[in-house]
Amino acid sequence: MLPKTALSSPLASSPTSLAPPTPTPESQLLATVQAVGISALARSSTPELREMLADISIGLTKAQAFSAPKIFQLTHRLGEREVVKLLVVVLRAFVDSLRVKEKPDAADLIELASTLATTYTHDSLKDIILALKEARTAGTNFFQALDMSTLYRLVAEYFDRKAQYLEHRHLDQKATGASKQAQDVQLLGDSAPRLLEHVAQQIPADHPNADALRHKLTITKAREARGLITPAQAAAQRAEARQATQRNPRPDWQPTPEAQQQMAQRHHHENQALLQRYRTPNP
Repeated sequence: MLPKTALSSPLASSPTSLAPPTPTPESQLLATVQAVGISALARSSTPELREMLADISIGLTKAQAFSAPKIFQLTHRLGEREVVKLLVVVLRAFVDSLRVKEKPDAADLIELASTLATTYTHDSLKDIILALKEARTAGTNFFQALDMSTLYRLVAEYFDRKAQYLEHRHLDQKATGASKQAQDVQLLGDSAPRLLEHVAQQIPADHPNADALRHKLTITKAREARGLITPAQAAAQRAEARQATQRNPRPDWQPTPEAQQQMAQRHHHENQALLQRYRTPNP
């Protein structure tokens, strides 16, 4: 009998809210698997288990399977035996859905589930579900017999397609990124001259003729906008203003150390003379 309520399942990739979670197919499947032995799961599948797997596979896409928790993560959280039991349920449901005379027995399915759990550790359980779903919906002909090698080949072919899909998606993202980078470079190339010109026209706030230079640039802009001067003449006037903002240091204005010492001595003698002149005599 299926449980009425269940906690959030680690099989699900979406986070749970603070409200009491609604039982999901993943949580119901996990609760059922944990309550049954692995031998019973490998011998036969129930309609309830098949319904849960069918509910999980509804609308299942490659992107969802890729983002689902990986098998090694489930092994860390649930234990290796529980993960193998989940894989056994998936394999048993797939085998029972095929109308073939010769099918793998319980021991074969347990062995295959254990092999998949140790081989595809960095893939998800939903990858295995999607691999078997694609094999069934693609119209694969099993010729009235299904052996272990065929099952393993179907899963391996799915992961080959997955690798090609991921490679193509990576190349598409790389091409999109390169295209966007080229657009950014072109935009920067178009705007850089205007930005440099704007920076070059900035007048330092401590410039002694800052107001006059700003006024001159404003007049130049207005005259160019009204067509009173040509763009070349306006550029020449801006260049003159830009040249006027440059203030080169004048080291020759500063006294040498010897001259500074002489001035200090002269100032000292003048101060002493003033003190002697205006000092009040003692009574």
